[in-house]
Amino acid sequence: MKYLMEMVIWFLTLLKCSYQSDFNIAIIGGGIGGTSCAYFLKEIFKDMVNLDIYEGNKVGGRLATVIMKDGNEYETGGSVIHQRNKYMSNFVSNLGLQKRKSVFKNERLGLHNGKDFDFIENDNYFVNLMNILWRYGYSIKRLQEFVNNMLDKFERIYELQTNGFSFDSTYDLLTAMDPSFVNYLNISVKDAYLKEEHFSESLITELVQASLRVNYGQNTNVHEFVGSVSMAGMDGSLWSVKGGNKRVVEKLLEKSKAHLIPEYVVQITRNNDSYTLLTNFKKKATYDYVVFAAPLAENQKVPITFSNMPLALNKVGKYHQTVSTLVVGEMKRTRFSTISDDLLPITIISNNENEFFNSISNVEGVNETGSLNVWKIFSQQPLSNNQIDYLFENVSDVKVVDWLAYPHYSVPTESQSFHIADRLYHINAIEWTASAMEMSCIGAKNVALLIKKHFYSKELNETTKRSHMEL
Repeated sequence: MKYLMEMVIWFLTLLKCSYQSDFNIAIIGGGIGGTSCAYFLKEIFKDMVNLDIYEGNKVGGRLATVIMKDGNEYETGGSVIHQRNKYMSNFVSNLGLQKRKSVFKNERLGLHNGKDFDFIENDNYFVNLMNILWRYGYSIKRLQEFVNNMLDKFERIYELQTNGFSFDSTYDLLTAMDPSFVNYLNISVKDAYLKEEHFSESLITELVQASLRVNYGQNTNVHEFVGSVSMAGMDGSLWSVKGGNKRVVEKLLEKSKAHLIPEYVVQITRNNDSYTLLTNFKKKATYDYVVFAAPLAENQKVPITFSNMPLALNKVGKYHQTVSTLVVGEMKRTRFSTISDDLLPITIISNNENEFFNSISNVEGVNETGSLNVWKIFSQQPLSNNQIDYLFENVSDVKVVDWLAYPHYSVPTESQSFHIADRLYHINAIEWTASAMEMSCIGAKNVALLIKKHFYSKELNETTKRSHMEL
């Protein structure tokens, strides 16, 4: 009898949902997190849901490009994707996009200490391998195995999300991947790699530090999880999207059929079972659910006021400033004596935190174009004309993008909630574990699943009450 009752309740729930009137979801932020969440929500709810995405700037967020005077377009933000990133790979395949073919061959990596190179790759594979082993010993092999093992554990999230599992906090999500991952947030990558994994000090101070300088503008004091994610981005198994990584965002927006509202949200007011948003154009709209797909930080560029909330919302930490400068010109290779007569494409990463740049690299165009006279420089602060002149000559064009790119990581890192309040969610909570395109997609999928869980549990509760009354 009990089983029969449960079947009746479930049938009534499904019947009600079949005729459910549309409900409305607002997504604040039109980057990879916001648009992938819209895509996942449309997959789940089909035509039952109406989606609005608020984006006062360009769609794409930190996946941005600029056009230089040479007529080509170049990435300024998130530039590379790992081959094991399932969501980004699937988006490219399913949305009719293509992976970009690399134009530069034999590009070399140099690790600079401010005076000279600690290490620079050789274009001969065997010579390069011997140099690596001589410099870093067997630690380099053990580090590679450590990162691959971490990625194996990390990939468990895909099966969990495919099976509909969702998580209220970053600690819960990491624990589901592997219980050890939470510990990674509470120790610096420097201490973990040196004291627990016993990697060589030179490997940590040079190669690991270099990965963090170029990927996050920070050093080995960051927590072990983001440090290890950063190292995964140094193994060469990387790719980009033809036409620019922002094409994924544009296609996700189109596929989700979300309505783009080109305004900033400046206030969120909680009602009984809904939220009212106010924009910078003084327009208001009310929604059943709100998804925050932007940083909720102390120094966020567009502050948002939360009104009538049950608890005060504490903004989490600060985001780290990164400046991306694109230069068309000739690098003064004599500034780096080892490459003074070398015309091969190169990436130079400075491990000296007193240096005015984090990295300098030749950069390819998003449409498979390449010139050895186009460079991307990452720095903590905007470069002065004197600093640009110190590095380059015959400069014909300079473009600068200054943005808050990712969290400023510290130890320990507390668990962050994806569920800010009833019907209010935060995708970017996941960035405090690590900031990357794939991480944003995982956070977006998690929020979509949380909304699904809330929506159907609410429907089930209402139907159960009604069924008891009818019976």
